[in-house]
Amino acid sequence: MPERLFYQAEKLRSLNRYDPALRYYKKALKKYRDSGNQEGALYCLIAMADVLRMLGRYRDSLKCYEEAFQLTKVLRKPSLRADAETGMGLCLRGMGQWKEALKHFRRAKNYYRKAEDIEGLAFILWAEAGAYRYGGEPLKAIELLKEALEINEELNDLESTGYCLNALGGASRVAGLYKDSLRYYRKANQLFETTGDRFGRAYSYCGIGNAFRMYGKYDEAMDNFRKALRIYKQIGDIVSSAYTLWSIGQTYTMLARPKMAERYYKSAYERFKKTGDHRGRVYYLLGIAQCYIQHNETNKARRFLKKAEEISTAYGFKLEHCHCVTIAGLLENQKTDCYSRLGIKFKVSGSLPLNIP
Repeated sequence: MPERLFYQAEKLRSLNRYDPALRYYKKALKKYRDSGNQEGALYCLIAMADVLRMLGRYRDSLKCYEEAFQLTKVLRKPSLRADAETGMGLCLRGMGQWKEALKHFRRAKNYYRKAEDIEGLAFILWAEAGAYRYGGEPLKAIELLKEALEINEELNDLESTGYCLNALGGASRVAGLYKDSLRYYRKANQLFETTGDRFGRAYSYCGIGNAFRMYGKYDEAMDNFRKALRIYKQIGDIVSSAYTLWSIGQTYTMLARPKMAERYYKSAYERFKKTGDHRGRVYYLLGIAQCYIQHNETNKARRFLKKAEEISTAYGFKLEHCHCVTIAGLLENQKTDCYSRLGIKFKVSGSLPLNIP
């Protein structure tokens, strides 16, 4: 029976066992299709897409969401159509295509508002915030996340509250609000300890580590990064682990250990390449450029910075573009005020390496 396979997959998914869950979803989907049960196939496709997205397989996930989206039209399921739109947006956001992601989020948001679906609205606010952060507007992201947080707290939805807190931690850090960042991440960590959500806890550990890194507390940062990596390894995550590996590389950069930094940047890049994360590629190039600067190979560093600038311009990553021009400027003893133009309170020390938030 496909239902039995589907419920087994759901159980595995709830335990963050994504690979075995996916195998059961695939078996269930085949049986639903063989029996002509389109509704069962629809629910299965959306669940599969969610799991594939969690595994960083954005292209495969997008295909499932798109197929589900078409089925929602046939079956006249507007709520699931909005869910599929949201999923497509999250995949595109994960690949760095934040402008395209926002189009999907806005369509889904219109439905959730009309249907007075408060839970759906809170989720889409969280999703939109992530897209705006990718676009270099962390203050806009913080505004949306606070709205989502208020809704989730009213609903007493602990899991969604935790993810909002994690997102607030990240948006606050890149906005230069390090005290707020650490506070949000610690609060999220305590909440996920209570709920037992391993992914959320790992994400909060990485965030706490990055907040400590911005304060120059590198030992504390490393301790938290390692806690995050252990959990990510257990659950098979390559999306968030990529950024944790990059953060370790950045910490080694700040400790003037470019060889160690390069090792972690390259490990992160392998994951960015697998997921098709263009924003991740920019961070890799920025990290490696700083390694070359520390090796006194400035011409190589300039080439990497130029490539990073090209990608960040092409995809509209305003904050990452700012990192590019700031490092390039410091290399030539020139100053830039691009952070203040974005409304970000990031103070540049005036010397390299740049501790990228």
